[in-house]
Amino acid sequence: MAILVVRIEDVSTLLMNEFFDYNGRCYALTRSRKENTDVCINLEDFYEGTVQSESLEDIPVVFVKAQDGGWAVIGYYKRAEVRKKIMRPSLFLEGNIRADVREAWLFSEDERKQIFAAHFGERYYEVVEDDDARYQPLMACMTDNPGQNSLLRYDCVDIFLQSTIRNQYEACLAECERLASALMCETCTDLREIKRLEVCGRQAAVLNGREADGYYYEAMADEQLGRVRQGMKAIEKALRIEPEGADLMALKGQLLVGMGKADAAAQWFHKAWYESGDDDYLMLEGRAWLLDEKPDDALDCFKKISDKGLLDAAGINLKDMEQRWPGLTEETSTSFSK
Repeated sequence: MAILVVRIEDVSTLLMNEFFDYNGRCYALTRSRKENTDVCINLEDFYEGTVQSESLEDIPVVFVKAQDGGWAVIGYYKRAEVRKKIMRPSLFLEGNIRADVREAWLFSEDERKQIFAAHFGERYYEVVEDDDARYQPLMACMTDNPGQNSLLRYDCVDIFLQSTIRNQYEACLAECERLASALMCETCTDLREIKRLEVCGRQAAVLNGREADGYYYEAMADEQLGRVRQGMKAIEKALRIEPEGADLMALKGQLLVGMGKADAAAQWFHKAWYESGDDDYLMLEGRAWLLDEKPDDALDCFKKISDKGLLDAAGINLKDMEQRWPGLTEETSTSFSK
């Protein structure tokens, strides 16, 4: 079986991207994260693949970064599913490579020394077949790894709370707010902070179950971790306490996306926008409609957004969408009641 070699754009985000434990799985891309194309790889590059192939199973994947004029091996998936097109398990996670987290290994910085001669060109991947002189050294790097795996697995991360956080609702809530802010500002560094948010949110709910905040923060962490069923239980409790909370509605929508229910998710995002008037929720609704393969409804949402900077930041061009789907009308989609 050939080895898929993937070059990494930004090694600083490895623990939140290629080596992030999302409900027991890791996801990676064979294209730049700045691109928006759904097709990510030509599977006919593999001996086993054809132009009709949509996916290949049990492919070893090696990740490399530029170093000292070559490419240093930084980690691998021992076996992975490689798909032609993108997968989106959540609104903010994507990849066309998926592996069990137990098959993933991230080398420490001191161990990233093996130099690999690659020929990527403009691509972000290269297929190395077993008759290639580079094949055996790459296979060896996946078996000869006596060091410590730097990947963090959810089940292996223990979180200990200080007594003030463990016993005082206000202190617990303040820690939740700090962690949630880091998550929303994309300054969260790894899984430990998200799991800490989950633990703190659960503790806040124990200390004061009459308020929605603890359940909300617990559900936020669960959504990020891919624990969508647990998160749905928490957000339902929050909504029973605060049924008109727009942020709660939107979080339920994100959890529904993770459950593969993009249609229902779009309706909850619409409710959140109707309640608050916040364009961010329209953006989420439009993205959900795209996941549900309803570009006309998505375009309707995007046209309602008054802050065009949101569209620019997301790489959404309304004229391009209209040209791609010329049958779209100017009519807005049906309004949803709360």
